Amino acid sequence: MNCMAHIVKYILFIFNLIFVVCGILLIVLGSLMIKNVGDLSDFSDAIDVDLIPIVIIILGCIIFVIAFFGCCGAIRESVCCTSIYAIFMFIVFCLQVALVVWIFIKRTQFLNSMDNVVTTVWDKNDQANGYPMDALQISFKCCGLNGAVDYTSNGLEVPNSCCGTLSNACDASIYESMPGCRKEFRSFWASNTNIIRYAGIGVALVELLALTFTCCLISSIRKSRHNV
Repeated sequence: MNCMAHIVKYILFIFNLIFVVCGILLIVLGSLMIKNVGDLSDFSDAIDVDLIPIVIIILGCIIFVIAFFGCCGAIRESVCCTSIYAIFMFIVFCLQVALVVWIFIKRTQFLNSMDNVVTTVWDKNDQANGYPMDALQISFKCCGLNGAVDYTSNGLEVPNSCCGTLSNACDASIYESMPGCRKEFRSFWASNTNIIRYAGIGVALVELLALTFTCCLISSIRKSRHNV
């Protein structure tokens, strides 16, 4: 290969190292989202709030594996590996663009559905369902649907989880300052969907650039072998 082809090869290698890191970061982000959401999947009337984090983790794993093989294909100058890498990278690029577009279009509708999730959890916050608000209140450092007044105004005892624990008694000076869980839950998803859509645009642009370099490298490898 000529000098320019060698430069393209190493640029592609560096791009794929970046994608390996991006894949790891997506896996970490999805895992943290699942951890913070808590177990809300037991309610038939609530949507599966783990769906997007799981999709992010799967996407991160796919990007990690594809980028790893992309690094190997670029360094070894393998037309077969590099071509397979290009095909899968194109598929991932299309899926990622679809996810970003979906989030841009459906973001408001999705956030409204997250409000409904919290309302459903609040409506089913009883002993039969294991008091699911406890998990939500501890995870998001919130209290009640709109605040501790949701408990006190209805003559209910404010649970210890409004103070972030199940073991110690909850003091009024703490739970009265806690925000409502509906607001905190919506804010959590609003910030994370912003990260996903804007970071997704950036990563998609880098993927498109990497795909272009891959096609150039494949063409260069084929020409050099044809001339040998």
